[in-house]
Order: sequence, then C-alpha cells, then structure tokens
Amino acid sequence: MDLLALADFNLVARHGSFGEAARATERPKATLSRRVSELENSLGLRLFERGPRGLKLTQEGRALYERTTGALLTELAESAAAIASGSEEPRGRLRISAPALFSQLAMGKLVATFALKYPEIRLEVTTQDRPVDMIEEGYDLVIRVNPDPDESLIGRVFLRDRLVVVAKPSLARPKGKSSVPAVLRGGNDRIAAWDVRGPKGKSRIAIWCRACWSRRCRVRCPSGCLRAR
Repeated sequence: MDLLALADFNLVARHGSFGEAARATERPKATLSRRVSELENSLGLRLFERGPRGLKLTQEGRALYERTTGALLTELAESAAAIASGSEEPRGRLRISAPALFSQLAMGKLVATFALKYPEIRLEVTTQDRPVDMIEEGYDLVIRVNPDPDESLIGRVFLRDRLVVVAKPSLARPKGKSSVPAVLRGGNDRIAAWDVRGPKGKSRIAIWCRACWSRRCRVRCPSGCLRAR
C-alpha cells in the first residue's frame, strides 16, 4: 500500500472534499484526486461515493479511515522524524578489524568506553594485520597504519605517531659510512639507512638488517644493539 496515497485519502476524508483538502494544504486538486484513485485501484475498492453534492465515504472507505487515521499515521510520522533526526538510540552489531599492536595498546579502553555509551550495540573486534576487504568480509570499520588510498572508502586520520630509535647511552654512534645492525618490521628489510633527528639536528645512519619481524615489537639484545618499536 502506498502510504503517501493513504495519507492523501485521509486528508480528503477529513476535509470532506478534494477542493477543501487542496485549499488547506495548497496542493493541486487534481493531484489529490489522482492519488485517491490510485489507492482505490490498488485496493480494488471504491472509497468515496462521488456525487453532485460532494463526496461521501463508502462503508469500506469509512472503515479504512477509522482504522488508519490518527494513531497509525501519527506513529509512522513520528518514527520517520525520529530516524531522520537521529534521536533513536543506536543498536545492532558493529564489526571492527584492527592491527594487533593497536588492539593490545588501545582497543580495550576504547571498546569499554564505547560499550558504556552505546549499550545496545554489540561490538565484534577482530585483531589482524593483513589487508581486508570491508565489503566482502562484512566489516563496518577497519583501522590500519598507513593504508593504501581507496576512493571507494571514506577514511579519517585519528592518530599519528613517530618512530623512535633507542639505544644504550654507552653505544657509540657509527663513524663515517659504517653501518649498524638493526631489527626491522616486515617489508622494511630493504631500507639501507635511517634519517634521524637528534639534539644536534638531522643525520643519517646506515643500517643492515639483522632480523625482520612480521609486526612491530620490542627486542632486547644482550649486546645492547638497537631496538625496533
């Protein structure tokens, strides 16, 4: 059933004629007449008796008017307004994919805060570092570090960090073009040097990869070598 046509039928029935309804709403009389005729055709019923003295509801028309006027249309209008204004409390399931390290450091507090604010939403967080297809795998939100641009998705930067190279104070800086051993994240094993900023300004340190890890981690070397974070 066309709810707009039903609303127009109730409008005409309440005012008693197409002309009065058209003047009250400043809408064309022909439009209201057409909408009511469409409703009658869809129901297979005659809702109005049309005569020289105006309109008169048929028995079926009066039954429809009494059943749909007031509560039903008011409830539909209120529901539409509530959805449009966003006043309804969010509910349902929210699937999130997040990197392992970020999940370990931050997701616990974020999820707890979110759950208290939106108790009707059930969170489902998956920890993984691999690329995911949001559409195919059914994720609502994906958190990634430096993701590849994708014009089909909407992204927002909500956190920035910086990489810090740390070492024992007694470890001497390399001289000249000599390199130092380093532990690197996966995919970075081809890096030949680090550009660093220290108390004395910018400098470049040549490195050679001693070990390559699949994700960010902290490594303690007995000899006091560098740690990758």
